[in-house]
Amino acid sequence: MNSLRLRFLALFDRGFGWLVAGLVLAVILGFGGAAWWMKPGLAVAATALTALLLIRNLVDGRTAILKSPLGLLGLAVLGLGMLQAVSLPGSLAARISPAAREVYARGVLPTVALEDDPKATLDAAAIRSPASLDRAATVRRLALAAACLAIFWCVSHAVDRLQRFYLICGAVIAGFFINATLAVVQVSTRTDGLYGMYAPGAGPWWGTDYNDILEAPTIATLRELPPSSRPGSTASAWMEVARPFTFGTMPGGVGGFLALGAMALPLSLGLVLHLCSPQGSRETWAHRMGASGRDSLAILLATLSIPAAFLLGMAAGPWFCIPFAAGVAVVALPSLLNPAARTLGMGLAGGLLTALAFGAVVQVRWAEVAGAKPPLEAPDWSDSRAVWGDAARIFREFPLMGVGLGGFATVQPYFKDRDATSNTAMSSLFQWAAEAGAVGLAILGAAALWSLIRIPAGLRRLGSMDRFLAHGLIGAVVGLSLLAAVHWTVELPAVAVSASALGGAWNRWLAGAADLFVERA
Repeated sequence: MNSLRLRFLALFDRGFGWLVAGLVLAVILGFGGAAWWMKPGLAVAATALTALLLIRNLVDGRTAILKSPLGLLGLAVLGLGMLQAVSLPGSLAARISPAAREVYARGVLPTVALEDDPKATLDAAAIRSPASLDRAATVRRLALAAACLAIFWCVSHAVDRLQRFYLICGAVIAGFFINATLAVVQVSTRTDGLYGMYAPGAGPWWGTDYNDILEAPTIATLRELPPSSRPGSTASAWMEVARPFTFGTMPGGVGGFLALGAMALPLSLGLVLHLCSPQGSRETWAHRMGASGRDSLAILLATLSIPAAFLLGMAAGPWFCIPFAAGVAVVALPSLLNPAARTLGMGLAGGLLTALAFGAVVQVRWAEVAGAKPPLEAPDWSDSRAVWGDAARIFREFPLMGVGLGGFATVQPYFKDRDATSNTAMSSLFQWAAEAGAVGLAILGAAALWSLIRIPAGLRRLGSMDRFLAHGLIGAVVGLSLLAAVHWTVELPAVAVSASALGGAWNRWLAGAADLFVERA
């Protein structure tokens, strides 16, 4: 029995990191998690990983308790979503979300109805009502949030060595580089579609159908169908999805690519600096890298990062480049204090920032020079600001509990003054405020405040060369957070899963563990 226990623990140690990394990469490559089969598959995989880790802890006879509130704050998000979806007595519902209560009791948004007809009389029905205006969307978002929290918990408790941390970072970086490679091929050949073969909403049965595209981050317009000649037929309409140039493995235009790049670019820079650091050796750089076997990996990461940064600049445009530049700067600036890594850090960071800026310039000047639209359509700043305004109005109407997780797409058509409808707020921060209200913002603020307080102590626990990995993780968090303030990010399942995996490593490090930066024999 004891030998069987040891064999199981050894097998778990060898394979669990690969399972988590494989899940992250599979969601990225599986049409960004937007395909109809990926969401139930993600739920099953996350449940299986959690069960496997619980069995491992049971067999081992012990489990670690991390001194971190982030897991509890994640549970608070699930509790908030469940509270939004539960039907409450009328008096309690009116206190928690007066506007949602009015919608259910009167059938309309009173402020919107009175704007159209100030003399309208709105009768109220004495019924129970939830805070969420779209309970089905809230339940779906809760299922995704629960799967992401399970991945976050698994990584927090299982990524206890450098090899597993490499795997998690490698999965995110690999997913980004695969999309960058496909972008180069598809842009140069003008081949539209996912993987260059499958048009979103049309393709094989295992691809993305039209409903999947409507649920993924997108912009759609309501269009009237041609009238029918059949007797008794009525006018009908359908939602026409905007079709930007689609490339790589994820729908939604450049959004998913930008979000992955915000995490992968700083991580790649941090890994190169860590792999190339002397770590106490007096040997030459070439001899040290050749003996360790890390030379090929470092050269590959550095070689792929430069053209990938150029593509990010083209996809982001000048204004949306700032989050990527900030993430790279957070990783590179500390290398100024380390003479052994100063030249490499500044040189590689300079190359990345130059490629990023050059891509943004090419994006702006493409139409003038080539006489055609740029191949990658960067986010439009004016359109984004208009949707942010809608999200701000929704937050003012539903200040405490929001409209319910996943409910922005349902409510936004009642507040917009344009033809096109966006199912995201064009900003994960604004969407979170609109869907979760002040309660959700308080949860988010508590997580951010605790992280900021813990970062200095976390860096002090690491050696000078191991800090490059921590700086890469900090750069990924900074880049994704800044991008989330001005563009959608975690609304795509692939980005949410990747961020949850990196968040688990972030949680373990800030909770006081430094073992994820240490090699084991």
